[in-house]
Amino acid sequence: MTETGWQRSWVRIMTTLLTAAVMVMIFAFSTEDAEHSDRTSGLISRSVMSIIHPEYEQLEESRQKLLYDDVQHIVRKCAHFTEYMLLGLMLRLCLESWFGRKVKKTRSLALAGFCGGTIYACTDEFHQLLIEGRSGQWSDVLVDGSGVLLGVLIAALLIMRVNRKNAESE
Repeated sequence: MTETGWQRSWVRIMTTLLTAAVMVMIFAFSTEDAEHSDRTSGLISRSVMSIIHPEYEQLEESRQKLLYDDVQHIVRKCAHFTEYMLLGLMLRLCLESWFGRKVKKTRSLALAGFCGGTIYACTDEFHQLLIEGRSGQWSDVLVDGSGVLLGVLIAALLIMRVNRKNAESE
């Protein structure tokens, strides 16, 4: 059988490697202790704060802390959502490259991608319980699962578009 579209060897290799890379990235961020994690998100939070609230430095210290804590919370949740959106996207594309021709209903692959990404989010939160100063939060699993879902949906749109273009060119 000739390889076409998503089932080409190089597509399988790339999607598998990129999926693994996203998983390693998530694991690496989760391995950071609380102090290092706060520093990383703090740099981004301060940059965001300087853009959305230019007079931040002139505010009284208690007001600065409140604003900073709010922005840092949002930055952390956005980071969780984004990294898991990437995981959902890559998982779904990887599953398509390996099983797309074998599975009749693409919903099965979408569900497998969503479940796989969400289970990874659960294990990630458990892993954080073992790291000094970190905690596992069910609310983070919900944010992560939402990111996975969006990634799977984006992948589904991409797959449909590529499949449609391939069908037109045949």
